[in-house]
Amino acid sequence: MQKTALPKVGLFACFSGGSNTGSLAGMAALEVVKRLGSDVIGICSLPAVLNNVPRQSAMVKKIEAIVVLDGCHQQCARQLLDKVGIKPALYLNIETDLGIQKSGPFTSLSFSEEQVRAVTDALATAINSIL
Repeated sequence: MQKTALPKVGLFACFSGGSNTGSLAGMAALEVVKRLGSDVIGICSLPAVLNNVPRQSAMVKKIEAIVVLDGCHQQCARQLLDKVGIKPALYLNIETDLGIQKSGPFTSLSFSEEQVRAVTDALATAINSIL
């Protein structure tokens, strides 16, 4: 197994495909890794950390800064991470901070490329501000 270098920033994203803003969070997370590079930012596994998978939990503790991207006002990712003692250095919410309205359940594909770019831009700018 190849040893992977840790990124400077670990990103936990909502990634819920159940709504437009959850899908946007996932798409923007992937795009920001492309844009900034995997040496700068890496996506962390929310399910693995919540299930206390040893390797994932240990790696997250070694990352310099944690960023959380939530899709809506429910703040699921932030609240779940809070329960396991992970506090983000940076928090961004697509609905409340960026003003992109959540359309509700089963709206997984109800977003535009323009919205993906806007969320990616905001996320990249925010991450660059903490580097």
